[in-house]
This record gives sequence, C-alpha cells and structure tokens, in this order.
Amino acid sequence: MNPLNLYYTLRAYVDSYAGILGRRFLALVWLIALAIIIWFYGSYVGFGSFQPLAPEKNRLIAIGVVFVGWLGWVIWSWFRRDRADKAMIDAVAGDGERQAAAEARAEVDVLRGRLKEAMALLRKVVRRRFGTVYELPWYLVMGAPGSGKTTSIVNSGLKFPLGEGLGAEPVRGVGGTRNCNWWFAEEAILIDTAGRYTTQGDARGLDKAGWHGFLKLLRKHRRAQPLNGVVVTLSIADLLDRDPDEQLAEVRAVRQRLSEMDEVFAARVPVYLVLTKADLLDGFVPFFDGLARTEREQVWGMTFDLPLSQTGTEVPDAFVSEFELLRGRVGAMLMERLQQEPDIEERGRIFRLPAQLARLRDPMREVLTELCSGSKLVSAPLVRGVYLASGTQGLEDMPVPVTAAAGRSARTLKRSYFLSRLFAGVIFEEAALVARDKRLTGRRLMLRRVAAGAAACAVALVFAGWTAAFLHNRAAINEADAASARYAALAKDIPVRNVADEEFLRVLPALDALRQAEAGFEATRALPIDFGLDQREKIAGNHRLAYARALNALLLPRLMVHLQNELRRADRPAGETFDTLKLYAMLGGLGPVDPDYAANRAARIFAALYPGDGNTGTREALTAHVEAMVERPIAPIQPDARLVADARAKVRGIQPAERVLDVLAARPEVAALPAWRPADAAGVVGSPAFARRSGAAMSDGVEGLYTKNGFQAAVLLGIGSAAEAVAKEYWVRGEPAAAAPAPYDVAKAATQLYFARFEETWRTTLADIEVRPAPDLAGMTETARLLAAEPRPIEALARSVADATDLRAVPLALPAEASLGSFVTSANAAPAGLPFDASTVPDPYADLREALVAPKDGKSRIEAIAPLVDGLYGQLSRATSSSAEVAQIFDVDGQLVAANQALLAETRRLPEPVGRWTGSLAAGVDALAVKTARNSLDAAWQGDGAKVCQAAIAGRYPFDRNTDRDVAMDDFIRVFGPNGTFEKFEARLAPFVDRTGGEWRWKGALGTGGLRDEALDSFELAGRIRQAFFPSGEKPAIRLDITPVSLADAANAVVLEIDGSRVVYFHGPIQPKSITWPATTGDSSLARVVFQPGGWEKALSRGGPWSALRLFDEARIKQEGPDRFRATFDASGASAAFNVQVGSIINPFATGALSRFRCPTRL
Repeated sequence: MNPLNLYYTLRAYVDSYAGILGRRFLALVWLIALAIIIWFYGSYVGFGSFQPLAPEKNRLIAIGVVFVGWLGWVIWSWFRRDRADKAMIDAVAGDGERQAAAEARAEVDVLRGRLKEAMALLRKVVRRRFGTVYELPWYLVMGAPGSGKTTSIVNSGLKFPLGEGLGAEPVRGVGGTRNCNWWFAEEAILIDTAGRYTTQGDARGLDKAGWHGFLKLLRKHRRAQPLNGVVVTLSIADLLDRDPDEQLAEVRAVRQRLSEMDEVFAARVPVYLVLTKADLLDGFVPFFDGLARTEREQVWGMTFDLPLSQTGTEVPDAFVSEFELLRGRVGAMLMERLQQEPDIEERGRIFRLPAQLARLRDPMREVLTELCSGSKLVSAPLVRGVYLASGTQGLEDMPVPVTAAAGRSARTLKRSYFLSRLFAGVIFEEAALVARDKRLTGRRLMLRRVAAGAAACAVALVFAGWTAAFLHNRAAINEADAASARYAALAKDIPVRNVADEEFLRVLPALDALRQAEAGFEATRALPIDFGLDQREKIAGNHRLAYARALNALLLPRLMVHLQNELRRADRPAGETFDTLKLYAMLGGLGPVDPDYAANRAARIFAALYPGDGNTGTREALTAHVEAMVERPIAPIQPDARLVADARAKVRGIQPAERVLDVLAARPEVAALPAWRPADAAGVVGSPAFARRSGAAMSDGVEGLYTKNGFQAAVLLGIGSAAEAVAKEYWVRGEPAAAAPAPYDVAKAATQLYFARFEETWRTTLADIEVRPAPDLAGMTETARLLAAEPRPIEALARSVADATDLRAVPLALPAEASLGSFVTSANAAPAGLPFDASTVPDPYADLREALVAPKDGKSRIEAIAPLVDGLYGQLSRATSSSAEVAQIFDVDGQLVAANQALLAETRRLPEPVGRWTGSLAAGVDALAVKTARNSLDAAWQGDGAKVCQAAIAGRYPFDRNTDRDVAMDDFIRVFGPNGTFEKFEARLAPFVDRTGGEWRWKGALGTGGLRDEALDSFELAGRIRQAFFPSGEKPAIRLDITPVSLADAANAVVLEIDGSRVVYFHGPIQPKSITWPATTGDSSLARVVFQPGGWEKALSRGGPWSALRLFDEARIKQEGPDRFRATFDASGASAAFNVQVGSIINPFATGALSRFRCPTRL
C-alpha cells in the first residue's frame, strides 16, 4: 500500500473519531499514553538516590493523580463554558448603554431581549450535544433596507431547529426587519440586522447607538471570535437603476460599518458580497427555469484566493476577470437555452440576459473599489467573494415583461436560485478563517510555542539526563580513586597510635580530601535528574566508610588530647570545665552522645584556637568534621579515669541553677540574639554624645540573654528544656540520675538567678554610661548639639532601655513546646506552667517607663526636657561664636546660666538613668563655666597684675614687717590706688564674686569649682587697703586725731612728730591735734617720739615712706574701737601714751590687711 494513502486513511479515521468526541478524545489518548509511560518507566526516574516512582503503589497514585487532574480540568472547562453562556445571556438582558439617550437605550434593549430569548432556546439544544453556544460560528447579515437579507436567509436551504418562533416566519417579497432576527441553524447562528443599522439615516442617532451597542455586546461575550463572517447583500435593481451618488453613499455606509467592526472586534472578519434579486435581471427566470433543483443549489459567483483577499487592492481587477468567465459560461449556455425554449417572447428575454449581466460589471467594480480601499491606519475588509442569487420571485416589483410572463410560468416564482450551497458549502466552510483578536491570538500563539518548546526541552532533557548520568558515573569513579590516592598521600606521615598532639591543622587536609570528594560526586552532576542511571550512592558508600574510619583515627584522638589538656588547667572556670568534661565523657563512652551539643562545643573550641576572620574556613571545616564524626559510630577510646574524677569533683560545686543559665547562653539560638548596644539605642547621631566611664566602647552592651527578647526566647521557651537537660546530664558529675533535682525546682531557682543577674547587668551597664565630658566650650556645644538632634538621643536611649527591660510586657505563659512535661505537677507549678510567680518578675525601670508616658494632650517628663536641651544648646552655640568677655558669657544672671539651671531643676524630677545623664550635662556646663572662668581670669591676671604685684609688693614693708625694704609709695599707689592694678582687675572679678555677705565669695558653681579662695582673700584685702589709704583721692591720705593721754613723771615733755607735724605735751592741759599722713608737703620720711630730758639724740625715730607705720609698730597698741587705739611709747627711761582717732572706721594701723596680704600668683 502506498504509505501516503495509508497516512491519509488513518488520518480520516482519527478525524472521524475526533469529530465525535472532540478535543477530549485526543486528550484522553494522551492521558492513556502518559499512564503507560508512568507505569512502565516511572521507576527509572530518580533524583540522586531518591526514586519516588519505584514502588508500584506510588506509580498507581501518580496515574490516579493524572486522571483526577484531567477529569477536574474537563469539569472545570465545562463549568467555565456554561458560566460564560449564562453570563452572555444575562449580560444581553442587562441595562442599556448609560451614555445613550432614552430611545437609544430602548433600541439596545430590544436587541438584548431578542438575543436573550434566542439564547435561552438554543442553549437547551446545544446542551444535548455536550456543546456550548460559544462553539457555533456566528454570521452577520447586513445590507440596505429591502436588499433581500431576510429573504436570502429564509430561502438558503438551511435547517432551523428552533422553528419559527424567533422571527423566522417566511417573508413575502422584500419584506422588512425592524431590529434583528436571530436565525439558529444547525451549522451556525445568523444575525439578520435591520437595514437601517447599515445606512444609519436617523438624524437622532438611534440607529448608530443601537449598532454600536450591538457590536459591544458581541465583543464582550465572544472575545476570541465575535463574528465568523459578514454577509453583505446588495440589490441588483439598485445597482442597475439607482442614482449613482445614492448607490455610492450606500456602499460607503457599508464600508464604514465594516471598519467599525474591525475597530471594535480588533479582528478582520471575512466579507461575502451577495447580489440579491437576480431575478430582476431581464431573462434570468426563463434562462434558469429549466435547471434542476441540485443545479439551482449550486453557487453562482466567485471566491477570491485568500492572499488576494488579504491584500484587497487587486480584488476589483480579479472580479472583472472572474465576472467575464461567468458571462462566458452564460454565453456558452445561451444557444442551448434558446433552442429549448419554444416561446418566441421568452427566447427574446433569454437572449437579453448576457447583456443584462454585462451591465453589472462596471457598477460592481466601483463597489469593490470603494469597499476594498484601505490605508496605513485602516485595513481593507477581507472580501472573500461576490455571488449572485435570487431568493424568491414576486410579482409586485417585477418589470412588466416578467409580470406578463408570470401568468404562464407561476411555478417558477417561488424557487431560490444559487443560495443553498452558498451558505453551507462556501461561507460556513470558512468559519475558522476569521482573523482572531490580535492580542488574544498573540497570547495563544505564544502558549503554543511555549508548549512546543517545553515538549522539545523535555525530550532533550531525557537524553541529556542519560548522557549526563553516564558521564557522572564515570567521573564519580575517577574522583573516588583520586580521593583515595590524595588521602593516602596526606595521611601517610600522620601517627594514629599513641597520639599525644592536638595538631588539628595537620590532619585537616587529609580529612578535607575525603569529605570534598564525597561532595564532589554531587558537584559533578550536570543535571539534578539522572533518570534511574545514577550509581553515585553505590560508589560513595565505601567512601563514607573510609571517611568515618579517618575521623576516628585522625580527629578523635587529637580532640580527646585537647580536652584532657583543658581539664588539667586549674585556672579554668567551673562552667568551662563542666562543658569540657561533658564532651570528653561523651567521646570516651561514659555517657550518651548529643550531636548538637558536641558540634556546638567543638565550634567554640575551634573559635578559641583559631580566632580571626582569616581562619573562618578552618573553623568551619573542623566543626563540620566533628559533626560528621558524632553522627557516626565513634571508636571506643579509654578516658583518663583520674582526670575525670578530679574534674567531677570540681564541677559538683556548680549549682544546677547556674548550669541552666550556662546551657541557655551556649545555645546557638540564644547566642544569636542581638545584644542591647548603647550605640544602637542612641543612634548614629547621638552615640558620640555619650561615653563609658570604664573606657569600654559604646558598642559593648548587654548580651541578648538579659533582654526582653532573651527572656521570651530563651527563658520562657528554653527554661524547661534547659532544666531537663541539666537534670539529665547529672551523669557528667558522676552522680546517679536519681540524685538529680526535679527539673521544675531547677527551673525555678534558675529563673530567680536570672532575675538577679538581669538587674545587676543593667544596673552596672547603665551606671557606666555618661554624657561625654567636654574639655572646652566648643566640645560642650558639640555634645549639646548631638543631644538636641533628632531623634532625641536621650529619649531614644531611655525608650530602648525601657523596652529592653520590660519583662512584664512578655506574655507570661509557657508555649506547648516549652512545657516542663511530666516534671511539672499541679502541686508545685505556678499559674500557666511558669516556674516562677509573675509578681517576682523584676521591673527595675518602671519609673523610667512611667516617665516616658505622655499625659493626654501633653508631653512625657522625658519629652519635656527636649526644649530645655535645645535652649541650652542655643545658648552654648551663641557663646561659642560670641566675642564677649567670659564674664558676660558665664554671668550668673545670664541666659546660658539660666538655661543650664532650668535643665538642672528639671533633672531632679527625672528617674535614673535619665536624671543622671541630664544632670551630668548641666554639671558639665557648670564645670566648664568654672574652668573657663578660671582660665580666663588667671590668664588675665598673669598678663596684667601678677608680675606688677610681685615686683612692687612681695618682700617689702609694710607687707613684710621683718624687712628693711619698703614698698615705694608710687608702686603702692599704682597697685592699690584708685584705678590701680587691683581695682582694675576687680572689674573682671565682679560678675563672679558675691560681696553682699561681708566676705567675698565666689558665685554659683565657682565656689566649688577650683578657683582659689586665697586669691579671692587677697583681692578682698586689697580692697580694704584701698579704702583705708585712699579714702578721697588718688594719693594716700589718712587723717589722724592724736590726743596725749599721759606722760611719765621721769619726763618733762614729749613730742610726737609724723612727717613734720608735731604733737607736744607737757604736764598740764591736754591739747589734741589733727595731722594728715602721709604729708602732702615737707619731710614725709620721718616719724619720731622725743622725751625731755633726753633730747633728739635719744629720740625713738623711724624713717622712710612708711615711717609712721614703722613708728607705731614700736609702740604698745591697745585697740579701743574700730577707729581708735592707744599707742604707748617707751624711750629714754620714760613713757608716753597717745589716743589716736583715725578719720575712718577702716583703720590702717589696726587692720591686719597689710601684714596678711600676699600677691596672688594664680587664680
């Protein structure tokens, strides 16, 4: 048999059955094929050693899943199509276009009503065939009123199973359609539109609104193929006899309707031109009256080639060519028909038919030229063909000759010509020709391409998998051999007996060689699926055994040696000793092996042995080897019994509660908890404003265990399991399990210990944090700026502390996974299974949390300090940039001091640690004021007065009574006089000195800030000296009222002379005398007392600028008041007493200011 014939025969059978069952049949065939593949070949599919379809049960399940999935898809598809039909019917019965006028909406509503009625009946029919309304092709019949649309449908020879209840009643003559008739044939749905929709001559726009509403309905509910074709009817009578302009307008209206469909549907719909009422051509009826029924059902017209229709521009020329062929065919039949017709009149009419046809050529060429016109923006319609037909032959509208003949040939007047096969054989056969929605077509094309590509990839994947599996197996064998050779070379010089070293780095390359080779088997896989050909597991099995032996021979003894050396260290904490002993005992076979604990402990050991980022790979590799070792059987190694006994004696002193906290802290999930760091809490901006008193970094803080998260994640979730673990590890202590305390009691004690450590940790950490001290004004300004910045560092730090320490915010209930299990009884368990009472949960910073809560419509106490910090920063900033004297900047009554005092006052209301931080800020400003003032005043004094005072005063009389050197009066005036050295400097001191209490005192913090009180005493004494010696002028002037009081009998007279002024006394009346010292004229360098007898030679005399003071120094002074004293002189065996009244209560002769005064060297 011809293979091609066989192919077409088989294809015919398949198409036949596929036509019966549709696409579901083909899907079922593929489903059965897939089930066969799964059953016979599924066991060969594997992912490494995992072959999910190897068991028969799994393959049956897989086949069942495939069938259930297919059945679900079928049911879902049916429901989806059914739902789409319902939606279409419901939608067409919905409201009209809201934008249209009332009459336009009524127009669209009529269309919807007719469509709903038709759909409801049709849906009943197609359901019986397991189909949907959507699957039938839809065609639109359009044309001018009276162009024969309905007549063509009625006489098309199609079967309409819904009967005549839907506007399908026979139409006589040309008839008319008001809106739309829906004709439901067995092969398709025909929509007979009213002619006014084509011409749209209604000035009110009702026809246009109805037409567009109709198109939108089709577009909404038949998105893929709104229409499968359009039949345009043109009346031959109009083409021949109508005014050309009117005919052109009609054609353009048709062209516009077709463009609107193309625009709305986004698809090119095939267009079929049917020239109706061909019986109006003179001679048509008698010419074709002799045709049999089958001959009358044939198609009379032309169908254009599809490429020609798609371009459109050559359709008019093609029509002319094809039309000439039709004329030629008629001409060929003419002689035969003339011979057959006996009636001479009928012969004449038959003879005229070819001429009548010729009249159609040019009008139709113009029609096609107009219809097929297109542009870059508008596509030309897809005109498929032009056909001539006659549906009925009425008498009213026929020409007179035909009417006259009708009486004799009435039997021919109800026949249809050239219609039956036109619909069924031409138009319906091209139902799939419609160009679908471009967007939807693109998506479907893409899906088909993707599906084809996926199938091709699947086939390629299978062959690639087989090839890759073969190559992988060969590479795995080579790798195993190479790994064995590398290991042998690396391990040949490593001792495995009597191991005494702990050189882990020595054994690491050999262990890595074996471990990497096993990992290399997986790395050499080209594909993750080997389709049953993978032999890696068989090859790697012996390799794993070799790796296990290497771990026991190389790593285990060295790890035991390291643990022994650690246990021998006497300086190790008991907790570290416990962990070391536990691992040592595990590996020595004294207790059960805990792989997780062993891996965790090994990681800590290697972290201590090989620190630094450069050793990360080494640490990870060694830890991985330990993990692999403890997951396999461990070779027995006898531990050191004496060492174990000593270590157990040491660890027995560890309280179970302490051990619980150690266990919690060592857990990886607890160690991974983020620590509370002051630097993070204060923020990037605020962190530099703080410092640690201990010198620690701000990044050092509180470990995560002692935070709220640690309490929740570690204590509440892990306290139970940790207590049970501690109870179960009593074997490490060398004690029987019965000696272990109840886990609940251990957890309870551990919780209380945790609370105590929690409070101590936070108290110590926060006490170590302070506002960074500033060395100068610029530094203090910068600190204040940082504290005033957003977000507020003090508030942020306080909130972070309050949140991290708020243990009572944690739900106090043990989750199911954290339960203490059978160890918790109703007799000893606290509510919610907790090993502690909720009232014992510490809340050391409750007052801080309260201070952060803002009252309604207000600020919290901590938020209230923000404006104060802002104000202080503003004053410091202005002070930094100010050129004023330090006295003005740090004036007690100034704005800076006021802002600082306001902050200090608010500080007293704040809880710890915020109060201490803000207080230290204020104290820092005070200290800075003292320091700045001191440095400024000291620098000024050193530059202005210290040297002058020292040079003029120090070591000279009257300030040093034991020297012969006198202070020059000019120097005295320059230093102590008005506008002198001390008076000038007092102006600088005035803002810092309080003189209201009699004694001079430093104002504010200066009184305790380091400025010497001795220096202030010197300035106070200098002031008294100035008041005493310079009461009224720039020169020293002291008025003395001297009154003789007594004279010894041994003397006759006594003379007291001061700077030339003499007071003489004889035994007799007392005469007081006033003198001024120093004298403004005369000898002002001599003061003496002379007795008679004795003479001047025996006088008590003192000279120099301070002669008066020196003379009175020789007398016996008796103070009788602040401004009075009695001076008694003894000389030449005689004595005399004088009362001296000083002109001011400030008595320079009685005050100790001169003798006590010392020049201040520094301030």
